[in-house]
Amino acid sequence: MLKKNQLALILLTLVLMLTVYYITSPFDNKNNNNNNDDDDITDTTGRLEELAAMRQTIREERSLAVMALDAIIADSTKSIAEKTAALDEKRYINSLTEKELLLELEVISMGYRDAFVHASSTGVEVTVIAEEHSLSKANEIVVKTMLQFDQPYDNVVLKFSTAEQVMGEVG
Repeated sequence: MLKKNQLALILLTLVLMLTVYYITSPFDNKNNNNNNDDDDITDTTGRLEELAAMRQTIREERSLAVMALDAIIADSTKSIAEKTAALDEKRYINSLTEKELLLELEVISMGYRDAFVHASSTGVEVTVIAEEHSLSKANEIVVKTMLQFDQPYDNVVLKFSTAEQVMGEVG
């Protein structure tokens, strides 16, 4: 029995170390060359670095929460109810992150340059990067959001912004 606990602890430690490594050193494909060709490549990808920074901030907050929940799950002094609650919360956080990513990809597949989705216990905020927008497309995005997150209409906030507006807000 002791060997199984030791193995579980070793594997948990390994997963946590890999998570911390991945968060602290993101894999950037950027070269340190400061020529104009690199800037053109960045602009043609469509995704905004400002939104990527916002995504990274949320990802870091959630990974810290998951690590705290993992500590509760691994603690032998905690009760089964506490461990079950921590495991349920961890599943909820992972589910929320997956749903955000799927909705972002759905919005981008509708022809928009980029999208940012942030879901919390109070509701869902969706920011769509577009030069033009229509009421019918906005309704379609809100309906997709409501279906994806099981949220009532008044808990969904949709905001259309241009790339320049987002860069100005973050910068």
